[in-house]
Amino acid sequence: MKRVVLKGKGKQYYLELNSDSDFKQILQDLQQLLVKLKLTAGTGNQEQPQITVDSQRRLLTSSQQEQLITLLAKFNLFAPPKIKSSVLDRQQVETYLANQKLNIETKVIRSGQVRDYQGDLLLLGTVHQSAQIRTTGNIYIAGQVEGILQAGFPDHSDAVIIGNICQASQVRISDVISIVADLDREHLSNNSLFYINDLHTLVQDTMDHLALIKSEPGIILD
Repeated sequence: MKRVVLKGKGKQYYLELNSDSDFKQILQDLQQLLVKLKLTAGTGNQEQPQITVDSQRRLLTSSQQEQLITLLAKFNLFAPPKIKSSVLDRQQVETYLANQKLNIETKVIRSGQVRDYQGDLLLLGTVHQSAQIRTTGNIYIAGQVEGILQAGFPDHSDAVIIGNICQASQVRISDVISIVADLDREHLSNNSLFYINDLHTLVQDTMDHLALIKSEPGIILD
């Protein structure tokens, strides 16, 4: 298998680095490839195409990224590269795991209070009028809500809210707001489901359809 593979044409190129190969050998192969490209490149002031470097299952260190960027810049064939991989770094993993956390709230959130959580929230307590609950994940309601609920805070539009919100004042997912008084209260129940559809509109449904609406993403850890 080749250590370096260049794909694309025109204004967009992709450079794939074999994650099982030695990085020094990758740089050597890349230099040979760039030399050939330089010999066949046209002359004159041409717009530099974009290039995305995919290190696949290898997470490049800062030093390795710098060596890669320096080598590409030396031949002046491409715009500054975008570097990606299918592996999450430590900070990304910690953030991901924090967002998978299930918080359980049993207390009373009083008027004027704002409570923030990271991850999903199982609400067993009471949220008074003008109080606000915000979480980065989903909200599952098993308590009494008269205030404001916001799932997917501040901008996670794939979050959902499940449960009876008939006494709440507002429900929010990401940046989309729905006034509960404007909803059909007869169809609000413990089985209610709220999510954002493809038109970025907050939609009311039932929990029976949750599996069809919300799929669980996976991550690759090296």
